[in-house]
Amino acid sequence: MSLPQPLPYVPTADEIVPAMHYIISKYNAIRTQILQTTTPSTATFSNVILPLVNVENAVQGELAMIDMLQYGSPSLETQGAFDEARKLYLKASALWVADESFFRLLEAAREKPEFQALDAESKHWLEKELLEYRHAGHGILGHVELEEYQKRNMEIAELEREFQQNLAREAGGVWFTLEELNGVPGDELAKWRDSPAEANLTNEKHQQRKKFVPFANGGTLAVLTHAHSPQTRKRMFLEDNVKLKENMPLFEDIIRRRARQAQVLKYPSHAALRIERRMVKTTEWVKEFLRQLRATLCPYGRGEIAVLQRRRLDDLRARDQFRDREAGDSFPPWEKRYYERLVQREFEVDQLKISEFFPLERTATNMLGIFASLLNLRFDSIPSEKLTRDVVWHDTVRVFSVWDTKEDAFVGYLYFDLLWRENKYRGNQSVNIQCVFVPSLFHSRWPLLMTDTGLSTARWKQTIPFDDFNVFIPNSDPY
Repeated sequence: MSLPQPLPYVPTADEIVPAMHYIISKYNAIRTQILQTTTPSTATFSNVILPLVNVENAVQGELAMIDMLQYGSPSLETQGAFDEARKLYLKASALWVADESFFRLLEAAREKPEFQALDAESKHWLEKELLEYRHAGHGILGHVELEEYQKRNMEIAELEREFQQNLAREAGGVWFTLEELNGVPGDELAKWRDSPAEANLTNEKHQQRKKFVPFANGGTLAVLTHAHSPQTRKRMFLEDNVKLKENMPLFEDIIRRRARQAQVLKYPSHAALRIERRMVKTTEWVKEFLRQLRATLCPYGRGEIAVLQRRRLDDLRARDQFRDREAGDSFPPWEKRYYERLVQREFEVDQLKISEFFPLERTATNMLGIFASLLNLRFDSIPSEKLTRDVVWHDTVRVFSVWDTKEDAFVGYLYFDLLWRENKYRGNQSVNIQCVFVPSLFHSRWPLLMTDTGLSTARWKQTIPFDDFNVFIPNSDPY
């Protein structure tokens, strides 16, 4: 069956900034046209918001593809181009929301009788846009205060960009001797690099050879789960938790600045300001919800920790290492995964054997089969020969066309970017590359979704490590 929409183009590093300039120019042109042809007395949804909607529909796919490259591109040059493009867009966005004349048009359109006749989506769009301007200080601050407020917002955005860039490019880790890594499976050790200065040590000194264990790519999890030495687990945990020290002052500065900005707009906190854009409308509701969760879940958590603590103390006594009575009064956080594994072993849970039943490629496609049966969908794999460098950002990305089996209709594309690689963004996320819309009776744009994970697996033909199961399978503790 023919596909009604080709795979979108993935821009190269040298095309990203020009593409962003083009996108910004489209927005600037339509905003200028609206301001030149509309006054508060004539402002309506149709002549203020709808032109913006049409531009957003036209450029959102290209804009989202550029944004996606911060997560998936293996090229530092591409990521650098994205950073530059993002700065351009943030600067343009700040100028747009600084425009008081446009705010007056939005206010006027909201107050017109025609607003009540709009459909729910159109009402929401106008009110969302109006709220964006109010959060920028319009209708609350004077002209001088408004300029200063918006300047501080730009400074916060730059701090946030620096924070995220540090997070994305973190490449730290810890050097351990093979003796310190006793218990860690050989396939994990094989992934980690040797110290060049010690590559020629004799067999007698083999245990003194060192491995660099990265915080990323499952390194921390492997050590915390398998290393027999409590000192090794403790060191790995503490080093991992103090990585990115340069982000600590950034984080504290961002928090202070956000709180100050919220107070300028007469909000008690940054959370109170941001929650207006959410379904839940008060911070009090969130606090009460969290209190109820804490009351319900904490007793279960304490019970699970008690099981792990008993197993830990038994292990320390068996190793003749239980010399400090205070050791029984607390449960160190770096011990959790190791003793979870030992407790699971008592229930005859063998993590490595379980992994053998979950080869990544088959597991991922079978999960799609579950979604297909539940949602009446069909996922057709796009042949690898069609996934050229102009339509995917890495040769390990898999793409599926998605079909509605009831209507035999095309739904969109799904991208799988599941494998670990250098320079890839840490963590798991779904990224909307393009939303669905129908610009005319004879033409449509279909949705594109990218599923991105931080699996420590580097090849499709490998099994899923047990610690990565939570990406695909809900956790189910055996005790």
